[in-house]
Amino acid sequence: MELATFGAIMTFAMELEKRAADFYTKSGRGTLDGLFTGLALDTNKRMKRVERTRREGVAEMILEPITGFNSNGYSVELKPGSVEKELLEQAIILEETTRRFYLDAAKKIPVREVARTFERMAKENVRRLAKLKDR
Repeated sequence: MELATFGAIMTFAMELEKRAADFYTKSGRGTLDGLFTGLALDTNKRMKRVERTRREGVAEMILEPITGFNSNGYSVELKPGSVEKELLEQAIILEETTRRFYLDAAKKIPVREVARTFERMAKENVRRLAKLKDR
């Protein structure tokens, strides 16, 4: 799907965060329970940040065209019913993909404040990845 507008990028970011929150909420069990519960709570905060950024950036971005950016390559297959090892692998892929999306989107969005927000979110994904890989 072509992400040719500010709204499309922000909607895709919201969907990515929502999918992550749902995955972590449904998958938190066994030895992953505490980690995934924390990630779900954090992801809900991130969704609110994306929504706030969307509201605040709309005035500046309404007419700005965005070219050469689409959602291909940012799709992650999530199966909350998997065994713990597979859940952990899915979570790592999810965080890596989300990090890459935010970095790529930051390069495309011409409003610096929004780009910085996305860059910070990508850095958060790096920290989240470290927690998952330490497992």
